[in-house]
Amino acid sequence: MKKIIYLVVAVCMLTTACDIERSDNGDLDGLWQLRAADTLATGGTADLHASQTWWAFQGKIVHMHDSVAAHPDVVGHFVCTTSTLTLLDLCFSVREQGDVRVEDADALNAMGLHSLNEDMRLLTLNASTMVVETSRLRLHFKKR
Repeated sequence: MKKIIYLVVAVCMLTTACDIERSDNGDLDGLWQLRAADTLATGGTADLHASQTWWAFQGKIVHMHDSVAAHPDVVGHFVCTTSTLTLLDLCFSVREQGDVRVEDADALNAMGLHSLNEDMRLLTLNASTMVVETSRLRLHFKKR
């Protein structure tokens, strides 16, 4: 009888002691490649397949990487609703110096951004495609 009580107590402790951290980001979580950018003012489209610009979302962290250009990676926080995606507190990820806050929005242009705290309309988000719109651009992503 003591063995059964110990076993029940042990199982209860194991199942309540661990807290699994989950993300409620749905289809947003994962690695996204920037495939195209439409300029809203002119209607022009830039094919960015070869650019190798990637955005990754996990938890509340966004990580942006351009594997072709010599730009440092950018990390920050994000807030996503059903209709908006906002990027906040963007920093360059410089291993030797730590995270250095981005102070010039022009440094983010290679990532498809034009402001330090970018508010975007979320036009499409599903398991394979994301389309967001800034004040200047419509960015098309494909999930890897």
